[in-house]
Amino acid sequence: MELGQMRILKSYACAGMVSLGLVAGCAGPAAIAADPDAARSSKSAARQLYTGQPSAVHATEFPVVSAAEGVARGDDAWRQGKLDLAVYLYVQSLAYDNASAQPFLKIAAIHEQLGNHALAMKAFELALEREPGNAGANERLGLLYLESHEDEAAGNLLQAAIRIDALRWRSYNGLGILADRRSDFAAAKQNYDEAQRLQPDNAGVINNRGYSRYLAGDLPGAESDLRLAISLGAPAGVWTNIARVLAAQRRFEEALESLLREHDEANAYNHLGKAALEAGELVKAQEFFSEAIRASPRYFAAAQENLAQVNERITAAGQHPTRVTTSDAKVFAKGAYIGQVERGREVAILHTQGQYSLVRYQGADGADQTGWVTSAILAEQRALP
Repeated sequence: MELGQMRILKSYACAGMVSLGLVAGCAGPAAIAADPDAARSSKSAARQLYTGQPSAVHATEFPVVSAAEGVARGDDAWRQGKLDLAVYLYVQSLAYDNASAQPFLKIAAIHEQLGNHALAMKAFELALEREPGNAGANERLGLLYLESHEDEAAGNLLQAAIRIDALRWRSYNGLGILADRRSDFAAAKQNYDEAQRLQPDNAGVINNRGYSRYLAGDLPGAESDLRLAISLGAPAGVWTNIARVLAAQRRFEEALESLLREHDEANAYNHLGKAALEAGELVKAQEFFSEAIRASPRYFAAAQENLAQVNERITAAGQHPTRVTTSDAKVFAKGAYIGQVERGREVAILHTQGQYSLVRYQGADGADQTGWVTSAILAEQRALP
């Protein structure tokens, strides 16, 4: 994760001293200054962990005179929702005592809450340097590494968290995700099972296990887990996951119904096309991407690109997929009726757009002809009722 340019807090030890004319009560930093290593460490922490408002913004704050006071005032600011001030005060406390992990843990938690993940990671790292046996810090840092795809470091930290505290269900869940990434689905399920044992009704864990089962090819198990997750109030995205499972079973109508719960029509068809493509159903994918383009009120670049890729794959396959007509089919070309394909005839699908397919078929004279027919009368099976 890249760090943007950080603004450095330059006056961190006695904020407000000049503007308030307070020359007494700031012996702590002077004492720290007598220890060059401690002074450098405090300044380094300030530079690394505080990138909020310039110190002048907090100039009206009375200077912190001890580590305990800085932490206590930081806690008050946090409770009041003044997160920037809270971090500022916690960093001030480090000028008096930077040996404790607690201020770093608080700073890390606030940065994580604010979405400043790089700063949160740094603060957790500094906390663990001081308290390596802190299960919560190992877990939180491990999950942040997981999010940034630093998988090896994430796995080490999450394993450490479990060794310290075997009840860390988030760590088991994270280890399950890591196992999925390396396609070790048995290990993934084992970790998700343990996470669910600790959190039986956690929809997120059950969703993850369901998707892992889908990746492993256990479609009935995946569907069961994903439906359970939905019944427990699953997070956004579960309907899309179950649609992929249904599409893998060629249950496209049900898959579309699921997708429409989370997406508009155009995006639902685009997702369904991708699911059909994963299932190896090129013609279906072609049909769904065409529907996505039709349903979109504006140019749908992603669906256009997906459709082009499917068309290329169909062409590269060396032959067009075939279907069988389930009833007599009227054939049109350039808007005009040109003939009919009898029920039970095999046709080659050249292209599908919306509700119609361009087909090649053998005419009554034995010559190949092409034209458009309604896609609904085409079936994958030769056997007809």
